[in-house]
Amino acid sequence: MIYQEKQEIQQKQPENASFATIAQVYGDGVTLLFGGQDAPSQKRYRVNSFAVFHPGDRVFLAKDSGTYVVLFPIGAPKESFRADTASKADAAVSANSADSAAHASSADQAANANHADTADKLKTGRTIGLTGDVTASGSFNGAANLSMSAVGVKANAVKDQNSPNNRTVRFRVADYGKLQFTSSYYNNGTWYNMDGTRA
Repeated sequence: MIYQEKQEIQQKQPENASFATIAQVYGDGVTLLFGGQDAPSQKRYRVNSFAVFHPGDRVFLAKDSGTYVVLFPIGAPKESFRADTASKADAAVSANSADSAAHASSADQAANANHADTADKLKTGRTIGLTGDVTASGSFNGAANLSMSAVGVKANAVKDQNSPNNRTVRFRVADYGKLQFTSSYYNNGTWYNMDGTRA
């Protein structure tokens, strides 16, 4: 481009402008439609590389050394952000922000997640066992309640109950990973926390 053409393009931009509209986005900058002009600029302006721009965005400008730098889009406030790309997300209601993520480590609701407020099952299943006067064991991953039949009940270990050799204990994981149980020894219809308090 010859010097005269460069000067002509330079002269078409307003002397002082704070706002403009993105006309087109290119690999080396954007063209702008300034207020009061019928056609977008031929010149491509540099932008803030940490912001994402689209044609039609209203943007804020900063003037420097006789040209403009596009700082950021302006408009109505956003209440949430969506991920631009993600290679894996089983199920999630919301995510604050991620430009690109292979895995999400936290989600409000998820079928499988490293950390979650609520989850369908544990990431790693566990074996739960009772020892002492009453013995029982069973595998538990949180997908369903666990029922265990007590065996090896020692004499006088359970009193004032019928059929002391057969007790039913069920476990579940409540919200936030709290382990709870219900037992025919206490009240088969009531869930208890592991410290013995009612759930």
